[in-house]
This record gives sequence, structure tokens and C-alpha cells, in this order.
Amino acid sequence: MLYGLIFTFIVGLFFLIGIFLLENSKNKEKLSIFTISLAFVVMLGLLIFDLLPELIETKNIYLFIPMAIGFLLLVFLDRLIPHHHHEHISDSSCDKKDHNMHLNHIGTLTIIALGIHNMIEGLSLYSVTINNISSGLLMMISISLHNIPLGFSIGNSLEKQKKNYFLILFLCLSATIGALIIILFGNLNEIVISNLLSLTFGMLLYILIFELLEEIIKNRKKKETIYGIIIGVMILIITNIF
Repeated sequence: MLYGLIFTFIVGLFFLIGIFLLENSKNKEKLSIFTISLAFVVMLGLLIFDLLPELIETKNIYLFIPMAIGFLLLVFLDRLIPHHHHEHISDSSCDKKDHNMHLNHIGTLTIIALGIHNMIEGLSLYSVTINNISSGLLMMISISLHNIPLGFSIGNSLEKQKKNYFLILFLCLSATIGALIIILFGNLNEIVISNLLSLTFGMLLYILIFELLEEIIKNRKKKETIYGIIIGVMILIITNIF
């Protein structure tokens, strides 16, 4: 039980590693473009190689319903949370402020979706670890490698506000919260887990298409975008080898 809790806590810390590396970057604007591109590829891989196979394995055609709910939930949150689109970044303080508020919006939506997803990963990681520590260790490494680039994107997006620190704390502890749910209530029903996975899939799909992809298209000709995509692919290859 102790190793299971430790592993779930460690994977959350890797979000902070990504955020810390970003904070100590000398050129945040270029790293911003790079990390969004990298996070796009990693999140796409998360959907295709992790979530989608699990949903297909259930053979439940009705899972498109919670998927649609997750997608529409973020459509609603997209309207509820202050949102500022931008066409380009200029040197004017107004455009920079608008750009930062747009990124903050993306970061908030991403944390909500990833928090739910990480709780489910915490459930899985804890269950695997208490049965086989070696398998749990490999799974922890895989999840942690995913979390570093996502930490880049989140740190790049969120402004330094008190409420955002609470959001980051929730995200970092979300996998451990998943483990605590098992400890307190036992393993969740497979139907409940599959519905939560489907809900998360819909939420992440929305962020991927309507938030991150938009940023990549606007900066598609910049070398930082290309480098981010290439390194993102490399991370996917490494994590899938494990």
C-alpha cells in the first residue's frame, strides 16, 4: 500500500518539474510555442495509445454518450471561464495581456480535464503496484514522462494567481486522490471507470482541437513548433516502449 501511494505522489511531482524548468527559461515566448506543440503531440498520443484502446476494449457503444458529455462540458466551461482569443502577439501591452489571458484559459481547462484523467491513472497505478511493484514502477515512469511536457504547457499557460496555485496543487495530487479512493472505498466498478475514461476523452479531445491545435496552426512556420512536434513524437516512442 505504501509503495502505491508513493508512486502516485511521484507522478504528480513531474508536473512541477515541467513548470520549474519553464520558470527558469530565459526565453519564455519561444518556449511557449515549443511547449504547446509538444503538449499537443503528447496529449494526442494519450488519446490514441492510452484512452482509446481502453474504451474499445470495453466494447460498449454507449460510451460515446459520456464522451459527448465531456466534450460539451468543456464547451460550457469555455463560455463560463473568461476567454480571450488572439490573432497574433505584438509588442503592445494590450496584445500581450490578451495573449496571456488566452493561455490562462487554456491552462484552466487543461487542468480540469487532466485532473480527472490523473485520478483514474492513480486508481490504475495503485492497483498495479499493490499487485506487482516492478510493474507499478514501469507504469510510474511512463506516466511521469508524459507529465513533464504537460507541466511545460500548464506552467506556460497559467498566470501567477492564488486560484491557479490551488489548481496546480489539485493536479499534482490528483493521482494520489485516485489511490485514496481505492483505499477508502475499494476498487471502482468497471462501468464507472470506463464512463470516467470516456468523459475524460471527450474533454481532452476538445482541448486538443479547439485550444492547442489553434495555437499550433498560428505558429506552424516557426522552428519552435517543429521542434516541439519532433520531441513530442520521441517522448511517445519512449513511453510506448516502456
